[in-house]
Amino acid sequence: MHIQFLGLSSLKFTTKDAIVITDPTGKESGLTPPRGNADMVILAESNNPLYSSAGSLSGTPFTITSPGEYDKSGVTVAGIPLKQNGSYVTVYLVESEDIKILNLAHIKEFTISEDDLESLGEIDVLILPVGGHSVLDANEAAKVVNQVEPKIVIPSHYANEGITLELDGVEKFVKSMGGKAETLDKLILKKKDIATSEETKTIILTSER
Repeated sequence: MHIQFLGLSSLKFTTKDAIVITDPTGKESGLTPPRGNADMVILAESNNPLYSSAGSLSGTPFTITSPGEYDKSGVTVAGIPLKQNGSYVTVYLVESEDIKILNLAHIKEFTISEDDLESLGEIDVLILPVGGHSVLDANEAAKVVNQVEPKIVIPSHYANEGITLELDGVEKFVKSMGGKAETLDKLILKKKDIATSEETKTIILTSER
């Protein structure tokens, strides 16, 4: 599996059988909506134009917009609604090629219960917002990492070139995680490699836009 960062909470997962795009950014963010083919689109908040610009994608993607369980092209998705200040944002557990990814989209509060978190099982990759203001800040995100205990954490939704939203930079999160991080253009994952990890590794992905 390949994981690429498209800015804010938008990512691209490429598996053997499918291309999955999460939260395609709208132009309101300052970023150009993502283009290219997609087999599946996952929207955490389908009525928010910042994160639901799927019209720029080509093909006829299977689109997930609500909680529930889905299975398509070798990708299994479970949508979990999290209450956020009077509304809900759906976070997603994505599984493919025996790799389990928990994507927390653009949440402000991590409101999942301990029992529900335990029921998700061991998380290989945690993707979570770290930019503060409208989403989790660096210290809050680091606490979530400690709760989830993933093998790999990928920060998202932070200040980057072109983004017009008020957000902190990713360096605050790296500091909260002990100051160690690896920067990559693309994360290439194999289950056998993840299984050997003994502590959480922080990976910063260079934004494609």
